[in-house]
Order: sequence, then structure tokens, then C-alpha cells
Amino acid sequence: MSVYKRYFRVTKGPMVEEIDRLQDLMTVAAVHAEQVAQQVGGDFQTWQSSGGFAGFKFKTAPCQKTFRLLKKHGLWVPRKNTPEGKAVWAAINQVPLPAPADSALKLVDLTPNFPALFHGSKWYAPTLWGFGKPVSVWFVSVPWLDVDPAELEAYKAEREARTRRDGNLDHLCWEVPAGWEEVKHWQVEKESEEINASAKAA
Repeated sequence: MSVYKRYFRVTKGPMVEEIDRLQDLMTVAAVHAEQVAQQVGGDFQTWQSSGGFAGFKFKTAPCQKTFRLLKKHGLWVPRKNTPEGKAVWAAINQVPLPAPADSALKLVDLTPNFPALFHGSKWYAPTLWGFGKPVSVWFVSVPWLDVDPAELEAYKAEREARTRRDGNLDHLCWEVPAGWEEVKHWQVEKESEEINASAKAA
């Protein structure tokens, strides 16, 4: 028994509405972030997983009184103990950074960047990618394991009785939301290529 991925195509519903809202916020945030970037002369970077401020990238090392280097990530962040650094932090805190688009998965009981299934020494999480407005086509991959339906039903009863908890089986109790179309991986790739080709030709 091994983990595989189920793929879904989503074009409407609460998740898509939330993605649209977050992307509108991201557009506004990008304008503010660019203003801060121009002030300091670097590139404003955010964490992919959380959407929060990660640091700046500079072509040459910036003023050491204002910034310090995070060697692990190769990014510079303002110092919190100097007037110069505090001034940059004040500007950063004015940037209305929203959560990343994949946080919308939480509306359908899926959590991005968080283990949904454990198998062997690895963990697997759901992912979201796709195309925003005006296309509004999104794809979701959900890690999955095949188990005996009778086993799953028995587990649901045990969970209801609070006599057993199993993270993998909890995930396998997830139900596909209304309006989601289950598709094959090749269909996802084909439609993605078609949308990208259409965008380049426009």
C-alpha cells in the first residue's frame, strides 16, 4: 500500500471566492511592498508558506547599522535595536500582507504545508495551484491511501465513541466538496499547458 495523489479541478465555490479575495489583497500589498523596496534599495521578499515578510535581497551589502544578514536564508532584515532599522520595520508593518492563496484550502478541511498522511518516514500534504481571474481554474492535489471501506467505517464509529484516533484515517474520512471535479494528472497538465499557451498568445 502506497500513497498516491488525487487531483481535483475547481472553478467555483467558497474556496475560489476566498482565493479571489486573497489575490485582490495581494495586489494591494504588492504596491505597498514595492514602495518599501524602493526606499531601501532592495527586493522585498515574503515567505511562501505564510505570506509574511521574510527579508530583503540586495545586489550589494546594505548599511550594517540598518540591516543584519540572515545567513541561513541569504536575506537581510532590519535591525530592531537601531533607529535606522526601527524606521524600516515601521514601513514594513504598514504593508498589508495577506495569507497565501493556498490558505483557502482550510475552508474545505485541508491544510497546506501540513502533514495529511504519514507513510514510512515521509509525510504528505495537499497542494493548490492554478490560474486566477479571469480564468479562475484551480487544481488541488490530495494525498491518498486506499483502505478497506469497512475498516474506514469501523474507524468512524470508534472515533465517534472516542476510543481511537488515527491521523491517517482521519484524513481519509475527508469528503470531496460539492462542485469539485476529480481528474487525472495528465488532464491537469494538458489544461495548464493550454491556459499558459493562450496567455502567451494574447
